[in-house]
Amino acid sequence: MQTIILKTRFSTPYLFILPALVIYALFVLVPIAGSVRMSLFEWGGSPLPRFVAFKNYALLLKDTIFWRALMNNALVLVGSLVIQLPFSALLALLLSYKTFFRTLFRTAFFAPMVMPTVAIAILWQYIYAPEDGLVTKLIQLVTGSDFTFPWLATPSTSPFLPSVSLLCIFVTICWQYTGFHMVLYMAGIAAIPDELYEAARIDGANELQICRHIVLPALKPTIAVSATLSVIGSLKYFDLIYLMAAGLPQNDREVMATYIYRLAFDQGQGRFGYGSAAAILLIIIALAVVLPIQTARLRRA
Repeated sequence: MQTIILKTRFSTPYLFILPALVIYALFVLVPIAGSVRMSLFEWGGSPLPRFVAFKNYALLLKDTIFWRALMNNALVLVGSLVIQLPFSALLALLLSYKTFFRTLFRTAFFAPMVMPTVAIAILWQYIYAPEDGLVTKLIQLVTGSDFTFPWLATPSTSPFLPSVSLLCIFVTICWQYTGFHMVLYMAGIAAIPDELYEAARIDGANELQICRHIVLPALKPTIAVSATLSVIGSLKYFDLIYLMAAGLPQNDREVMATYIYRLAFDQGQGRFGYGSAAAILLIIIALAVVLPIQTARLRRA
């Protein structure tokens, strides 16, 4: 009887997660397995795909557009971790104080997150318009000249540097997702007990010392979650770049997700096996970046 009770206690948690596990396997693991299989074939939609083993992966390693797309993803990733997340944390700290316009600012910063990406792309295309966009008009107002510049159609001058257009699109990405990460940090700050703040102030700590020795250490789990989401989002980003970078040369406008899409579905290429190989490499790269972050978080926990 005791053995049956122990087995029931052991198996009960797995019964609760079984429905989610079935859905995850059906919509994530099975498609990934299908992509792995497809990556071993050369197939353009014909009835009989041709088995080529690892030829698609070997071709990818020599594909200059693939490496350029990967580097563009890396630039977005580094920019998100170095610029977007610290700025979101700073906003969360400032808006955690009780001020008169706190609710208004919270709503304003989070509003872009609930806007459709197509609407965001159209809005920022108007802002970056070469002749009468907001950015151009501001520069004309400051300089008093007839300045014009193709913000979203300027290619990179170096294979190792991002184009001006990619930097402009990165600003839009930050504008869209800063509010989301800000909300995560605000939730982490709200979970810190008030007694810690009171004890620190009694001991004579100023606000900067409280932020350094209380808030930031308490936010480490939230920072790990935010960084993980930012890494995954930066590696699989597709829609905004696809919509805003149409005027760029092929090499400069690609990230991994847009390149995979174009290989399989765009411009009549129909290279499903080659695109599947690129998708599998993207999964491997994402796991290689995310797993160390999650491992370090679990060790701290």
